[in-house]
This record gives sequence, C-alpha cells and structure tokens, in this order.
Amino acid sequence: MLRSADYTCKHTQRSEAYSEDFLITTYFINGELKYMEDRDHNLIPTMRILHSYPFMMPHMRCDKGAIKHILSGSHVMCPGLTHPNATMVDIKKGSVVAIMAEGKEHAMGVGITAMSTDEIRMVNKGVGIDLIMFLNDGLWKLTRPQPTI
Repeated sequence: MLRSADYTCKHTQRSEAYSEDFLITTYFINGELKYMEDRDHNLIPTMRILHSYPFMMPHMRCDKGAIKHILSGSHVMCPGLTHPNATMVDIKKGSVVAIMAEGKEHAMGVGITAMSTDEIRMVNKGVGIDLIMFLNDGLWKLTRPQPTI
C-alpha cells in the first residue's frame, strides 16, 4: 500500500483542504497535482499518474454495462463487479483500487472499496467501490499537461 511518508521529496509541495467531515491532503510535484491523501492516509494517485504507472495499484474490472455510469460519476455497484465478464482481486474494505473496464487497457477511474471482495460476492447488492475520480472529470481536466513552447 502506498503511504505518503515513503514518497515525499524536496520537489513536493503539500497542501491540505478541510471540511467538517473530511480532510484531503494534496501533493504537487514540480507544480503539478500528482497525489491526494485521505484522512485514512491512503495515497491516491491522479488518473494521469495511474495511466503512466498502471501497476501501482490493484485492478478491479467491471462489465461493459457499467462504463457509461462510472464515466458519469456513479459509484461502482456490486453487480457490475460480479458479472461473468468482470474480474476482482481479493482485497479488503477501504483499499484504493484502479477501476478498469471490460475490453479496455487503461483505467477509467480510481476508487476506494466500500466492502471486501468476499462481501461483494456474497451480498451482490449496493455500492462495491466508492468512486473518487474518473476520466474526464474536473480533476482530469485540471491535471492536463501544459503544451511546451
């Protein structure tokens, strides 16, 4: 599991955003947002980092029917993960995962598991992964590389 203490360096700028129930720490490297850290100290990479280093976190693959809903900002529901064309790795509740789509090479989102994979298989109802970010959301557009002149 990625922890922030292992990856800080002199080029890292750290900032925090508070709300009543939530704390997010953001990490900028060379002026670009690269990671976020939640209150449970899970280090969450941006989608652009995940696309550059796809091996950095476990993958949960959902079926094709879930793609349009996830790209619209919906959480990943259990039936989309237990479909015969979907694949899951054994993981515990609260783990950061890459959300993959059936037949696609790159991740379409990053989320935190709302229950373990055993619970997802057993219950097969409700939210399986809480969506944190997805392709073409505001954070995706914010981290767009600037053209070099």
